[in-house]
This record gives sequence, C-alpha cells and structure tokens, in this order.
Amino acid sequence: MKPIFPAVKAVIIHNGQFLVLKKAGVEGDVWELPGGRMNFGETKGEALFREVQEETGLQVQPFILYDTWEFFQPEYQITGVIYLCEKPDGDVRLSSEHQAYEWFPLDASSLERMDVVFASRMVRWDFEAIQGFMS
Repeated sequence: MKPIFPAVKAVIIHNGQFLVLKKAGVEGDVWELPGGRMNFGETKGEALFREVQEETGLQVQPFILYDTWEFFQPEYQITGVIYLCEKPDGDVRLSSEHQAYEWFPLDASSLERMDVVFASRMVRWDFEAIQGFMS
C-alpha cells in the first residue's frame, strides 16, 4: 500500500491580497500557498502554525477551514486542507525552502500563476465572499 500524507495550507489575506511563495529551485512563474505536511501527533492547527512560521516567519492562527486539496504521485499521495487566515503583525521572512514571495490579488486573475494543484480548487471559490468575510 502506498502512503498518504496529511498536509495543511494557508491563504493568508491582507488588504485584498493573499500571500504566495515560490519554491527554491523551481523554474517558471509558479507559486504555491504557505504550509506543508503534518507531523505525527500534531493537530491541523498546530501543523499550520508550525509550517507557516517556518516558511514565512509569520505566526498565523487558523481562521476558517475553507477547502481541501489532493496531490497524486506514482509512489504517494498528499491530502490537505486549506485555511483562510488574516495576516498577523510582522514582516514575511522566507526560509531557505523558498526563493521569493508575493502578494497576489484575491481574485481569479491570480490563478494562472498558481500551482495547478491549488488553482484547480481555487477556481471554484467565491473571492468576493471571502473578501467580505475577512474584512
């Protein structure tokens, strides 16, 4: 049986935009959401806090569980959840895992630059409702 790894991602929202990261060593204009795999014994909230802190230096708190995502490879699967979070105080400080960050507009125009794993889920989102909810 092939392994399935649980993971968490954050859509960190600030002033009508959301934070995206570019993985180190990745060619092209492809961006992902902060977050990563859970460790044994962690809750989803604890994993989100740890992963976002490690990758960005930000100390987010899960705000609302919004969606799920799946990533399939020949030898494993990652199954994850996406939380909407408000940006906490502080500046983004990237780890060595990522080479850049940007704030994308919280709308469908940003999806063409997102990794297909996340863009395929986000295309169905109601961005206006999210902005209203997070205001």
